[in-house]
Amino acid sequence: MNEAVAVMNDQGLAEICRLLEREDMLISPDAVWLSSRPGFYGHLLALDAIAVSRERALDILCPECGTESMRPQPHAAPESQPYRGYCPECGWVGLANQQAHFWQVQPQKLARWLSAGLGLAPRYAVESIVDNVLWRLGEFEHRRRRHTVFFGRGLSAMSDQVAAKLAQLVAPGAEVIITAGEPASLLGTALGDRLLVPLRAIAHIRKSGLVIENLEAYLTRPAPVQESAETSLRLMHTQRVALIDGEPINLSPQVYLFLKILEDADGDEVHKRYMAEQMGIEAETFRTADIFKRHKQVYATFVDKDDKGHYWLKDEFLILERG
Repeated sequence: MNEAVAVMNDQGLAEICRLLEREDMLISPDAVWLSSRPGFYGHLLALDAIAVSRERALDILCPECGTESMRPQPHAAPESQPYRGYCPECGWVGLANQQAHFWQVQPQKLARWLSAGLGLAPRYAVESIVDNVLWRLGEFEHRRRRHTVFFGRGLSAMSDQVAAKLAQLVAPGAEVIITAGEPASLLGTALGDRLLVPLRAIAHIRKSGLVIENLEAYLTRPAPVQESAETSLRLMHTQRVALIDGEPINLSPQVYLFLKILEDADGDEVHKRYMAEQMGIEAETFRTADIFKRHKQVYATFVDKDDKGHYWLKDEFLILERG
């Protein structure tokens, strides 16, 4: 796989997770064709990671001029596009299905990809537990303990209903809930004490499916550190947490990747242009304030920088005893 495809796949999973957390899970055809990345969405369509829905858009911008609004309507003329729209500037414009219909993610398909990536299919059939929100993928054993795996999206809006269903199906601590959203958004909800694993932290798109890595790291929770004053990145890889004065702080996927790039540099300075490229962010929009918006303490504790756009890990955190 070349580097450009790998970057599109990584960004594609991020876009899929974003759409999964939307109530309608749709993206307008305008957002595809008038974005700066039509090839990116076309790549996801070719992978079958997203699909053109059956829902026709009521209004779109004219694909010819990009300024006037038009309404897609069926076009029955022979040898024509299936739709057309009238633009005050351009006249009648033929429209393909992809230009007239919303695009969508398909959570049921993602659930099946996850099941296959985890090696659960065909032993277990993917089962819908809460319609369009929670799916049961199957069971596996880790260190002589049985775990039931679920996949969920939009859990924050349905936390009470999902928690009630889980209580009927699995004992607390025996579940693994792979979520399209951020587990931190569920703190303080009925799901706050369940084992939540962010999809982006363990999955990679490869061809027409998902490769799963590092799930086992989430199954062994950090040992209690409340009485410790340890500040380190010792558990960064296995638990996705940083320890600051003994308190474990969950790391978002972006923060984890930022720290890993600096760790791989082994104390050398890393310029923000390289950081942006490795993280799939436009260099012009790269801002550590955005990346560490909810992790300011992590940034202040572990990262040093200069006024020329270079970053590096502070010396005392370079030699890691990973756990």
